[in-house]
Amino acid sequence: MADSSNVQSHQVLPAEALLPGDPLQLNPIIREKSDPKASVETVEAGQWTYPDGGLRAWLVVLGCFIMAATCMQVSIPAPWGWGLVWGVFQDYYHTNKFAGTPLSSLSLVGGLFAFSMNCAAYLFGGIGDRYGYKRMIALSALLSYLCLLASAFVTELYQVFLFQGCLLGFSMGIAMPLYMALPSQWFFDRRGLATGIAVAGSGIGGGVDSLIVRSLLSNLGYRNTILAYSSACAILWTVAWFMMAERRPPGFKEIQKRWLPHNIGPVFYSIALSVFVGVFGYLSPFYFITTYVKSQVPSLNPASILVVVPLVVMNMSGGIGRIVAGRFADRFGPINMFFTSFFLGGLSQIFIWTFAQSYAAVIVFSVIYGLVGCWFLNLLPVVCAQLFGLNDLATITGFMVLANSPGQLAGASIGGAVFSSSGGNWHAVSLYSGCVMLFGSSFVLYARFSHDKRIWAKA
Repeated sequence: MADSSNVQSHQVLPAEALLPGDPLQLNPIIREKSDPKASVETVEAGQWTYPDGGLRAWLVVLGCFIMAATCMQVSIPAPWGWGLVWGVFQDYYHTNKFAGTPLSSLSLVGGLFAFSMNCAAYLFGGIGDRYGYKRMIALSALLSYLCLLASAFVTELYQVFLFQGCLLGFSMGIAMPLYMALPSQWFFDRRGLATGIAVAGSGIGGGVDSLIVRSLLSNLGYRNTILAYSSACAILWTVAWFMMAERRPPGFKEIQKRWLPHNIGPVFYSIALSVFVGVFGYLSPFYFITTYVKSQVPSLNPASILVVVPLVVMNMSGGIGRIVAGRFADRFGPINMFFTSFFLGGLSQIFIWTFAQSYAAVIVFSVIYGLVGCWFLNLLPVVCAQLFGLNDLATITGFMVLANSPGQLAGASIGGAVFSSSGGNWHAVSLYSGCVMLFGSSFVLYARFSHDKRIWAKA
């Protein structure tokens, strides 16, 4: 065993029996990292290697991808997965089922969903660390299916708040920090890429689901659409569950778990504040882009699929952007890319959305904002793993997810209030949202330069 006084990267992990032939052997050779400030991960039982690839590892990523595609709306990011589909339902409620209900009130359902999801993410991140990821993911899938099933029979607005807001958000939030953190147990050198692919499901799946659900609402009606959607989700969640597997380091059960992260300090608060502030401005384009298109291009048929295309494009671009960002994080450092996402997202709202007055311009904005403004969610577990290590990673990730709950709850509603109080001025919304994202990005700088003071360093 290597001398513990050497400053080297100890590769944590496995323990549990995996597929035969997986290269999960005790490795006395410790890979040195060129950066002397690289985080040190230790396990008393010895040094263990990450697979960093192979069929089993990539099946885990695929399972996480499916979960993100159907569940995730989270915390930091935008309305993804169901959250993206909610944008279609919000427009349907506004124009059909609950016509006349203020847009700001309907937006609060999506905000309540996100808030409940984030609270559950923090609570069950710790429980998952204690009792196993897959148990909690199975519980999440079961409760989410029941909530979707119940929402098919709603007749009053308060029931929408209950089943599609509070309860569904809480149920989906149980699994969220777990499938976000799971790829980090299997990958080291390609951790950013693997996590990016996993979380990219939220954008790609949400974009596809938005098109499907909009078509189903027109052809099958509300109740049958919900029943079909919930059944499809149940099948996909079952498949994803069997794809996923955990890897725990030797002596894992002896490690004392905490409800609050152990490494709390200025760096921790720097990341948490960036998430807390930035998300207030992040969600506005996702929630309002469909309504914005109708107001800016009145010649479009409101029932046309062209109305929802910008939302779909934004989310599909977001899925691609998260994968690219994961690769960039491996190359240039996750903290650098985390800052870049908030910063470029704010700039694109201020300088592109503000002046997007044609359909083509809205599409351009959707592509750019989707590509650069959505990275931070999938980079959260990678940033946390780099700064705080793998111990209690789901707990720490859940805490960071919790930090953006206020923005998820009230961000879009504040955007709607800005729109109403400005007399229907969309410029006010884009400037408000963009400036808030830029302000949020500034908090990341403390963590970045505390980690490495060199401007061009990989961090």
